[in-house]
Amino acid sequence: MLKKLLLKMILYFGLPVIGIIILFNTNVYLGVLGIIIYIIALVLVNLTSIYSFKGQIEYQKENLEEAKKWYEKASKSKKAKTVVIVNYGFILFKTGKLEEAEKVFLSAMESSKSSDDKNMAKSNLALVLWKKGELDNAISMLKEVISEYKTTSIYGSLGYLSIEKGDLDEALEINLEAYDYNPDNTVIQDNLAHLYHLRGEMDKAEELFEKLIKSEPYFPEAYYDYGLYLEDCGKAEEAAEMYKKALSTKFNYNSTVSKEKVQERYDKISNNLKISNNLGDKQ
Repeated sequence: MLKKLLLKMILYFGLPVIGIIILFNTNVYLGVLGIIIYIIALVLVNLTSIYSFKGQIEYQKENLEEAKKWYEKASKSKKAKTVVIVNYGFILFKTGKLEEAEKVFLSAMESSKSSDDKNMAKSNLALVLWKKGELDNAISMLKEVISEYKTTSIYGSLGYLSIEKGDLDEALEINLEAYDYNPDNTVIQDNLAHLYHLRGEMDKAEELFEKLIKSEPYFPEAYYDYGLYLEDCGKAEEAAEMYKKALSTKFNYNSTVSKEKVQERYDKISNNLKISNNLGDKQ
């Protein structure tokens, strides 16, 4: 590994610097020209990385359309790594372009040079299947992946989908394994807390929800799921506050709850609270 790194440094920096020095000793203008050619060559060689870097910056700023543009350019290069292609596919998925995303993920699987790369693409393809209504196929695919390629995001996806399937015993087994893998991840915490709620294990749900909310998660499901729990505990005002927080977060195509659904829940509980307060005033 060290030898390869040294060889790259010699090829990309050592030899060009020596060449530029020789050019400067011959003629100043030739030296300047050598520097310009070297910079242009560096840009061309690293163009895929530059496009990918720009895409990542735009993605972090939540400019998905701009991010998609840069990742598309990066993914079209023959030098594009699987992670770049998968990132492009995920942005397509996140913006609701299922068919395009599916093609990109399938392409990434075919061009993968390692099992890890293939599983990375496969885990994202499973999300497409889920959105297409093929829940069982999506779960089966994620189970295949996680048997040899474990990541926090895959555990988060499998944990949620297992709850959606409705077998709460199997879901508990999967989500406890996920929690054991990464107990600090907010998506995994939300999945397990929500599952405890569904199973009627309210004390465990409360403990985990409180831990989750303290970390101020960025996704709407955390606040929505906690709101549902608080409603069942008879804490309507606190539930309304959680729905309000959920509405202030960012919703995307891959969100497991829609903004309309949260708004509907918030409006319903808010109206009930107003009616209750009015009755209280009259009495």
